[in-house]
Amino acid sequence: MKKLFSIIALALLVTFAAGAQDEKTFYPGFYLGIQGGANYTTSNEWAISHWDHINLPNVALNFGYDFTPVFGLRANLSGPFANFPGADHATINKFNYAQAAVDATFDICNIFKVNAHRLLNPYLFLGAGANYRFAANDQPAYLGPVVRLGGGMDIRLSNLVDLSFELLDNGLNNKFNTLDDNEFFGGEILMWKRPFRWDDNFAALVGLKFNIGANKARKAAAVAAAEAAAAAEAARLAAEEAARREAERLAAEQAEAERLAAEKAEQERLAAEKAEAERLAAERAAARSITENVYFLLDRTNIRKSEQEKIDHIIAVMNEYPEAVVVIGGHADKETGNAKHNMKLSEGRADNVAKALKDAGIAEDRITVEYYGDTQRVSDVREENRVSVCVTK
Repeated sequence: MKKLFSIIALALLVTFAAGAQDEKTFYPGFYLGIQGGANYTTSNEWAISHWDHINLPNVALNFGYDFTPVFGLRANLSGPFANFPGADHATINKFNYAQAAVDATFDICNIFKVNAHRLLNPYLFLGAGANYRFAANDQPAYLGPVVRLGGGMDIRLSNLVDLSFELLDNGLNNKFNTLDDNEFFGGEILMWKRPFRWDDNFAALVGLKFNIGANKARKAAAVAAAEAAAAAEAARLAAEEAARREAERLAAEQAEAERLAAEKAEQERLAAEKAEAERLAAERAAARSITENVYFLLDRTNIRKSEQEKIDHIIAVMNEYPEAVVVIGGHADKETGNAKHNMKLSEGRADNVAKALKDAGIAEDRITVEYYGDTQRVSDVREENRVSVCVTK
């Protein structure tokens, strides 16, 4: 018994040491597990040789809490079917039972390296509890102890849900299946009857584990906080570097003050020339920057004659200013048609305007075509959303 307690204490020490490896990616959290499968009841004198020993379904409900990345505790409820032999030890009868236990769980991989996003997470568990066998046939009800040992695998489907598989052995007093093994020891003189032997109720289960605790969100928050702190430190260092460079620039400007004074007149002349050039460039940019809305009829992509004047205006501006480019954005009316059809409609409208420009000799590399379907409203008037918006710049 002392050796068992020493092993458990050593395991707990390892789990808490593993929890300290990466505090920023682990927080305590609750989970709920729902499992189903089959069990197989055996006995010391009841041979493991009959398919009828398999019981379906076997259902288990787990509610647990992870204290560290490795160690956790969970409450387990399971049942409802098992079997017991008839008086001839050949007939197999079924009965109902309910079992409650508490398990200590150990995540194997996290002992070596904590990883909140690992796909496969094997684990072991050890537990104990009580098993209540309901009365069946001529057998009375019975409440006895249970010791549990097993292992499983969690397959991470998302931050919220894992797919879990478990194989376990429920060690039970031999009265669980009503069969008294009648084992004696102490020789023919003492003939002491052994008080009990363990029967086994093996189970194979599969189910879902729901991580209802806040640990996943807290992990993400911790990572975000760490990234924000790193960004803030980087910004502080950048600001200090910028301040140092600004001080050096001011010192250099002061040293160059006399030279700059001599060159001031020339600089003012150059500045005046530059300002004039920029003014002319701005005027030219303003002159070539126009917006034309080419409207279309309902569910149509062809350019109407009434809109041709707008196309001609765009062509004239593009020819007058060879550096000008145009962006054509196709749109559709959300109140008519579906999203897929409207996206195709807006594409056709934009492409037809672009084709008209190309046919007029405008180079393709000066034309950008975009289409938005009914995702953007150009106007509160429905008809004005059946449009290709053309912007030159």
